[in-house]
Amino acid sequence: MYYRKYLTPEYGEVAPEVEIMQPQEIDLNNARAWRIQSDFESIAAMTAAVKKCNCYTKLMQAVTDDIVCDFGEGPIRVRVYRPSIQAEKLPVLIFYHGGGYMMNSIEVYEYVFRYLCVSGNVIVVAPDYHLAPEYKFPKGLEEAYQTVLWTKKGISRFGGDPESLFVCGDSSGGNFAAVVSFLTKERSGPDLKGQILIFPVTTNYEEEMTDSEKRYEHGYFLEFNGTQYPLMPYFNDISETKLPEASPLLKEDLSMVPPACFINAECDPLLDQGLMYAAKLEDQGVPVEYHIMRGMVHGFINWTYRESFRALDLTTEYMWNNHGVRSHG
Repeated sequence: MYYRKYLTPEYGEVAPEVEIMQPQEIDLNNARAWRIQSDFESIAAMTAAVKKCNCYTKLMQAVTDDIVCDFGEGPIRVRVYRPSIQAEKLPVLIFYHGGGYMMNSIEVYEYVFRYLCVSGNVIVVAPDYHLAPEYKFPKGLEEAYQTVLWTKKGISRFGGDPESLFVCGDSSGGNFAAVVSFLTKERSGPDLKGQILIFPVTTNYEEEMTDSEKRYEHGYFLEFNGTQYPLMPYFNDISETKLPEASPLLKEDLSMVPPACFINAECDPLLDQGLMYAAKLEDQGVPVEYHIMRGMVHGFINWTYRESFRALDLTTEYMWNNHGVRSHG
């Protein structure tokens, strides 16, 4: 299963300013009630953190529009973030939030989306897709793909450029972004300018632990050993974990996918998954940009460390650098 790595990481220690939170473990028997409490606690903590930052007032200037969409599994919200100063033909970032396919919401990522929009001067589209275990593979993924179709068709009325679409996600949302990047080719569109994968899950099937899992499996927020199928509640059957739509690292031909930007945390069990996927894309001729954020742990973009803002700035810089570039593949 192993693929070569894009580069050899140092596997260093966590930066002094980073607070390592307790790992999250959803109560699968009471998923909805657990999410309500978890989201409330996360939103409260993250809002308190960002209110201390001097960018807070500016972030609140982002304009949001909530649209109710139904892509076949019942209604979901799709929230569009746009700068307060009216503009046209802005690049568009379709962002799939992380949470192991089972937790979190667009509210948990509110500061992230607002910062990307306001600081980066881009349009952000965030679907609140249905979650497992109630909605299993590939339902959330299909909503992720349908969101791209919806965006292509309607984003111009919000000032977005339908010819400049990027997909992005963190963790399991990064998995969605990676898979959507080849689904848009296999299903004849729409074309994407790029994919931005933030500490992504690139495989749900492992025969042995990666080096980063061995180094950071316990004590670094995300408790993750891929050989034990930690995200199994998302799947109907274990055989699905080997499908390319679940594990893009296992897909043979990736040569047609759009250019990729990786942003990985150094102290993260998922680090090697990103490194292997980046190498596989590069070996198949896909342009790759790679960043390892030193001393950061999984989930760091939701907090207010210096590297959190740097990662978000790298995201929108990548978009503007590729805004007028002809699509790959």
